[in-house]
Amino acid sequence: MASFKIVSYNIQYSLGADNKYDMMRCIDVVRDADIICLQEIDRNWRRTGMADQFAEVQALLPDRYCAFGPSLDVDASAINPDGSVKNRRRQSGQMTISRFPIASSRAIHLPKDDTGDAMNSWSAALETVIMTPEKPVRIINLHLTDISETNRVSQISALIKHCENATIEGGAWNGKEWDEASREHWQLNDPVPPMPAEMIFTGDFNDEPNSRVVELMHQAQFRDAWQPNTNSGAGVTFKTNPEQGTDSDMRIDFIFVSPQFEIVSSHIDESTGASDHQPVWATLRV
Repeated sequence: MASFKIVSYNIQYSLGADNKYDMMRCIDVVRDADIICLQEIDRNWRRTGMADQFAEVQALLPDRYCAFGPSLDVDASAINPDGSVKNRRRQSGQMTISRFPIASSRAIHLPKDDTGDAMNSWSAALETVIMTPEKPVRIINLHLTDISETNRVSQISALIKHCENATIEGGAWNGKEWDEASREHWQLNDPVPPMPAEMIFTGDFNDEPNSRVVELMHQAQFRDAWQPNTNSGAGVTFKTNPEQGTDSDMRIDFIFVSPQFEIVSSHIDESTGASDHQPVWATLRV
């Protein structure tokens, strides 16, 4: 059986520990992976010069398949000198990049608490079905809120339930085009995309290994790919950062796999400063 490498990385819209924006630096850290799951991708934000970071990543990895799932989507339009509208959307979300075809994708929006004056925005997970050489696998690329454990518990509970139901519902469509008229109308001439039971949950969970969120992942029969007893290093994915209210090193970024996967190896890149998070890697076999 063939194995593949997956990496999860919150790139903080390419802002490094040196307070400089550098998308190429972020991508160079992870480009050797077969499947790359990025969080905090910007499109049309003033902080990143109104750049389309989804397009930037595609340009840096032109031989890969890509999908984007926006969490936040608000107006960023402008009026041109001739009075016409330059339609733009200000988006932030997750991006999944793969050496293998991405059969289908969708953004799954998660519960959000109204927190009054405390900053809290929509969160979404990007679900992709990736056609690895061995079999299709489902990747859930997520970014849970940092506002409260209560909100994160509601988000991961809803997401787990969604993923359980998805295998029953099936893929992006099902059924047959039963006559020439419907076939010409729908033009769904490719094979029906699968909805496999083999699943990987990965991303920024904003919670540590002893949290209720991680406990719920274990209860749903997902295994943490990084294990302290077999991996070197301290297991830090978010370092002490008083400016963001973090007074100790933490492990809040994970790769969780369903029972069908064999974990060949895993590690955390604790040396790069391309973001305020550290990339989490795993080599898997299914």
